[in-house]
Amino acid sequence: MTWIFYSNVLKCRVKSIQKRTARKLYEFGVQIYLHPCKMRFDNPWQPPLPYRLGEYDDNRSFDEICNAFRYYNCDSERGKYIHFFVKC
Repeated sequence: MTWIFYSNVLKCRVKSIQKRTARKLYEFGVQIYLHPCKMRFDNPWQPPLPYRLGEYDDNRSFDEICNAFRYYNCDSERGKYIHFFVKC
C-alpha cells in the first residue's frame, strides 16, 4: 500500500515506497527517508532520517544503512521494521 501525505516537518508531500524501490533510488543518488513502522511521520521526538549516497563522505551500501538504522531505531515500542519514504 502506498501513502502520499503532506509532512509538516519537511514542508512537502512525501510518498511511502517499497524497500526495493528505495534501494534503486538510493543507488541513483536520490534522498530517501527511513522511519520506524509504528511511529508517526511528523513525530517531534523522532523525525525521519534522510540518507543519500555519498552525502556524508562514506559510501555505505543500502543494506549497511538499513541494518544500522534497524539496530539503533527499531524495537518493540517503535516498530520492528523500517518504512521508506521519498519526497514527491
